[in-house]
Amino acid sequence: MTLKRIVKLDTGSISAGSFVDLVYAPEVDLKLKRIEVVETTAGAYSLLFLTFYIGDVPFFFPDASAALFQPLDASPIIFDLAHPKGVYLKIRVTNSDSAARRLIIHLIYEE
Repeated sequence: MTLKRIVKLDTGSISAGSFVDLVYAPEVDLKLKRIEVVETTAGAYSLLFLTFYIGDVPFFFPDASAALFQPLDASPIIFDLAHPKGVYLKIRVTNSDSAARRLIIHLIYEE
């Protein structure tokens, strides 16, 4: 497989105890291989949680810590998820920390 695209989703500032919803729908069929999360305020990832759906299908039960998706992880989680054209991928990021946080989420796709 060949790298097809990298999609960047920015949460903006998420206040303590709050959440933000992000969506993305491609214009062609893609295959999601990896998710990488960068925490921009130099805070811990451990109190930031993600829910993740493609269409109506959930993939994290009920959610997953953003710490699992750090870009410098020696053993990244590899997905092989079809993401059909026009179907929304939905991510909810919940900040359970006591300070505001901002995440940059990269979706790495192959053909």
